[in-house]
Amino acid sequence: MVLPPVATTPVMLMRFTPEAGRAVIETVIEALTKGGIIIIDSEGLYDDDGNIVGGGSSVGEESRSAVVLGLTTTQKLLENEAEVIRLAKPSRTSQRHIPFIMEHFSSQARQDFVHIGHATKGMDRRLVPWLERESDDFYDEHGLFTPAERALLLESMIAAIPAPKSLEAGQNRKVASSLVGEAYTKLTNSAVGAACHKMRQRALLKRALSGMGDYEGHTSTLVEVLHQSRYIDVVAPIHIPHLKKRILQGTKSITKAPPLQAIRDYYGEGIAFYFAWMHHMIQWYVVPGVVGMVVNLLRTYCGSTVDTCNLTPFVGLITFCWAVVCNRCWERREAELAYNWGTFSLTDGDRRSLGMRHGFKGKMQRSPITGRMERFYPSSKRRMKYVASTMITLFLLACACVVLVISMNLQGYVSRGEEGHPLYFPFFAQLAEEGGIFDAKSTWRGFLPVILRAIVVVNMNQRYSQIAEKLTEWENHETTLEHQNSVILKRVLFEAFDAYIILFYLAIYERDINLLRLELVGAFNIDTLRRVSMECVFPYIIKYFKKDPACAVSASKKDDDLEKKSTGRYLSSEADLEEYDTFDDYIEMLIQFGYVTLFASAYPLAAFIAIGANLIEIRTDAWKLTYLFRRMIPVRANDIGTWKWSLNTFAWLAASSNLLIFAFTSSQLRQWLPHYYVTDEVSGHSVPKASHEILLVVLIIQNCLVTIVTIGRNAISSTPECISVEVQKWLWLQERLASNTRKRTVKRSSFEVSSLSKYFMTQGSSKILLQGSTRNLSETSM
Repeated sequence: MVLPPVATTPVMLMRFTPEAGRAVIETVIEALTKGGIIIIDSEGLYDDDGNIVGGGSSVGEESRSAVVLGLTTTQKLLENEAEVIRLAKPSRTSQRHIPFIMEHFSSQARQDFVHIGHATKGMDRRLVPWLERESDDFYDEHGLFTPAERALLLESMIAAIPAPKSLEAGQNRKVASSLVGEAYTKLTNSAVGAACHKMRQRALLKRALSGMGDYEGHTSTLVEVLHQSRYIDVVAPIHIPHLKKRILQGTKSITKAPPLQAIRDYYGEGIAFYFAWMHHMIQWYVVPGVVGMVVNLLRTYCGSTVDTCNLTPFVGLITFCWAVVCNRCWERREAELAYNWGTFSLTDGDRRSLGMRHGFKGKMQRSPITGRMERFYPSSKRRMKYVASTMITLFLLACACVVLVISMNLQGYVSRGEEGHPLYFPFFAQLAEEGGIFDAKSTWRGFLPVILRAIVVVNMNQRYSQIAEKLTEWENHETTLEHQNSVILKRVLFEAFDAYIILFYLAIYERDINLLRLELVGAFNIDTLRRVSMECVFPYIIKYFKKDPACAVSASKKDDDLEKKSTGRYLSSEADLEEYDTFDDYIEMLIQFGYVTLFASAYPLAAFIAIGANLIEIRTDAWKLTYLFRRMIPVRANDIGTWKWSLNTFAWLAASSNLLIFAFTSSQLRQWLPHYYVTDEVSGHSVPKASHEILLVVLIIQNCLVTIVTIGRNAISSTPECISVEVQKWLWLQERLASNTRKRTVKRSSFEVSSLSKYFMTQGSSKILLQGSTRNLSETSM
C-alpha cells in the first residue's frame, strides 16, 4: 500500500505548553492556516462546549490535557516547497545512455520525478537503490515524496511562517519587562537626593521601555517565537506504524545489511548515515578481529604471553593501517550514499544548509547580504566565552583526574612500596593490599574498583554532558551545526580523557604491559557489557513499566499503534515519547574505536568482541527508534559530520600509541632486537640500554609506516569513480541543455538577424556610393 494522500492524514504534530493561553493558540492556528498548514486533527483543543481551551480556560491546568495539533498540507504546496528548497531527486532524461540523473525538483517537470519502479539495463545498481525497493510503500500516491521528504517539506513550510505581530510583541514585552523591573528596583533603592543618579536610572528605564525598537524591520518566524516564549515544547513528525515495523523487521537478520534506503525514506539522511556507518564498522572490524583471534590462538599454542609474543606487534601495525584505510573507504561510502540521497552537493558555504538555531541571541542590525534586520553577535565576545568554557572544562578534567587517581590506588597500581610516588595516597592504597576490601590479588575483589570506576565515570560523563550543553548554549552559536560541533568537541575530549588516561599512564609511566592489559580488558569488557545491557535490557524494562495499565491488554496485540489511534489519543502518545539523539550512540562507538585502535598491541581480541556488541546494538537502536522515541525531524546531511574528524584523529594516533607499547611498555621489540635491552633486577621488566637508540628506531619505523599509509590513503579516492562519472554526466547534460537553448534562440531570431544584416549591408553600400560620388566631384573641381 502507498502512503495515504497528504491532505487526509496528519504528518506532524505540535504540542502547546500550559503557558499558551487561548489567545495564543488561536493566533497560532490562524498563522498556520495562512501559511498553508491544515489543522487536520487535534487533542485537548476544545472543551465540552466546543470552545478553544487555553490558559484562560475554566478547566484547571492540572486536570486538562495538553493541546496537540495534527498538521498537514496539500500536495500542491508540498511540490512548491520542494522547488523552493531545491530538493534533489532522481529524474528521467531524454538521453538513452543516461536514463536517470539526480536533479533539483521542478513542479513543471513533475512527471520526470515520479518514482521509477523498474530496473534499467546498463545502470550501476548502486547509484539507483530506489529500483531495488520491493514495493511503493515508501512513496505517496503520486510517486513523488517519501515520508521523510513529506516531513522535511512540511517542517520547512512551518519554519518559514512569520510570527504574527501580536506574538512577537508579546515576546519583546517579556524581555523588556525584566529590564523594567531591574530599572525600577534600582530607581526605588537609589538615594532620592542624587539628581544625576536619578537621571541615569530614568535613562535606564526609558531604554527598557523602548526595548521593542530593536526589532523594528525584523520579522521572526512563528516557531522561533513560540520556542523562545515556551508556548510549545514539541514539533515532530508522526510515526507511521506499518512502515516503522517493516524497518524493524528488516534489521532482525544478522546476515543482511540494515534497510538503509527504507531508513532514509522514513527517518531522513541523518539517521540513515548513522546506521550505514554502524554497518560499515561491523564489516570492517572483521579484519582486525580475525587477525587478533589468529594471533591470540598462536600465542596460546606457543605458550607465550602478550609481553613476549613476537607476533603481537604486527597486530598493532596492521590495526593502524586498517583504521586509516577503513576511514577512507567510509568517505567513499559517504559520497555514494550522499549522491543516491540527493545531498552530495550540500556545501558548508550555504549557511541555510547548516540550520539556523532557534536559541541564537544577538543585537539587531541590517544584514549586508539580505538587507533585512537580523541578529548579530560579535565573534570577539564568543572567543572570550570559548576561553571561559575551556577553563571550566580543564577544571572539570582536573576533578576527573582526582577520581581516576583514587581508582588507581584502589586497584593497586600505586602500592605502599612506592611512597615516593606522586600519585600515592595511603588511605586508598591500603584498601588494595592483601586482605583489604579491594585486594588486588583477589580474583573478584580486585575487580570491584574497576566496576565502581565505570559507574562513576558514566555518571561524570552524564553530568558533564549537561554542563557542556549549557556552556555551548552560553557561547551562543548562530547555526545548529556549529552548536552541535562545539558540543561534540567538548564531550569527546572529556569522555576520551576519562576512558584512556589510566591506560596511557600505565603505558608511559608504569611501562607495565600486564597492568595495561588487565586494565584494558576490564575497562573494555565492562563498557561493552554496560552498552549491551543499556541497549537491550533497560529499554525493554522502561517500556514495560511505562505502559498504561488500562492499555496492558491491547499492548500485547500486534498492532498496538492502531489501538492508540482508536482511543483518540495517538497524538498525545506520540508527543509523550522521548526525543532521540544519535550523540550518545556515536560517542560510544567512537570510544570503542579508540580501544580497538590505540591499544591493539595490548588487547588483540578487542575488535572481535566489538563485532558481536555492534551486531546487537544496531538492532536495539532500530528497536528503540520504533517503540521508545518519537520521529526526529529529518536532517539533510551528506556525511556524519565532526565524528569523521574524531575517527581520523584516533586512527593516526594509533601509530604512536602501538609503537610506544611495542618498544617501551612491553618486551615485544626485545624479541626482535634483544641486544638493545636488559632486564631490570628490581621489577623484572625489560628496559632499553640506551633510550635514545630505541627512540630513534621507533621514529624510523613510525615515519616509514606513516609515509606508506599516507601514500596508500591518497591512492584511494574519496569519491568513487562511478559517482564522479554521474557528476560529469550531470554537467554534460547542463552544457547540452544550454547549447540546445542557444540553438533554439538563434533559430527563432534568424529572421530578425537576417533582416537586420540586409538593412545594414544596404546602408553600408549606399554610404560607399555616396563617398565615391563625393570623391569624383572633388577631383573634377580641382
